[in-house]
Amino acid sequence: MNKIELKEKFSKYKLNRVWTYLEPKLKNSIQITPKITNEESIDIGKSKIGGSPDLPKDFEWFEFKENPMSFLAQINLNEISDYDIENKLPNKGILYFFYDSEQNVWGFDPKDKAGSKVFFYDGDVSKLERKEKPNSLDEYSYFNSCSLNFKSSINMLDYQSSLMDGFTLEDEEEGNYENLIEEIYEDEIFKLLGHSNNVQGGMELECELVTNGIYCGGPEGYQNPKRKNLEENKGLWNLLFQMDSSDDIGTMWGDCGRIYYWIRENDLKERKFENSWAVLQCY
Repeated sequence: MNKIELKEKFSKYKLNRVWTYLEPKLKNSIQITPKITNEESIDIGKSKIGGSPDLPKDFEWFEFKENPMSFLAQINLNEISDYDIENKLPNKGILYFFYDSEQNVWGFDPKDKAGSKVFFYDGDVSKLERKEKPNSLDEYSYFNSCSLNFKSSINMLDYQSSLMDGFTLEDEEEGNYENLIEEIYEDEIFKLLGHSNNVQGGMELECELVTNGIYCGGPEGYQNPKRKNLEENKGLWNLLFQMDSSDDIGTMWGDCGRIYYWIRENDLKERKFENSWAVLQCY
């Protein structure tokens, strides 16, 4: 969906006031459409979700608390360069996403850092090999392999985002906005960049607080005296990758939730993907 089409939908639902506020905050994203595909049909180094990752030959599978982690996806950045309108990502290399196989990492505890991994490989694809899953990785933590299709899309800020900065919907607008969301978004949303589709609250402020050592599993974290200064940095966080629950793929994050990988603007520019922060939200 492009900006003109999105504006027309806001007008259709009598949300012109909301559009005026959200338009400057629009972001480009890369929408991902997974298709269940026999893994043998996916060439080594190609983008995929699930199955077995294609990793350097001497690479050891990531572990968390002595358990192998779940492999979520690998994204060949050369395949998506034409869709990365703002050139946020490198135009070559592969991004790999791993997550706690027991799904006990929610992202509100500074100790959660070790429970997710983003690995960036910019070497020769011929040096990669398909790694079979560790025997100790449970089947429910290993997902069906999918080939991926991509397209560019424009994203509006989620109403639950930390970046809404006190903007509220009027009574009539609230119902219209819910109807707009239902029309625009599919049940399962996989993407790179853009704005997150939140299941619960906004995450930008949470990421800034937690990565500065503040526990946010309760209200006390948001009442921390350090919040005032740190809150100024919430706009520096970018959504890197969003992965939905899917019966077909075999991913079920909590109760039909989503996993989000976030990264600071400077880390994104400097390709420090290892500094990404993962958050799990569910219903």
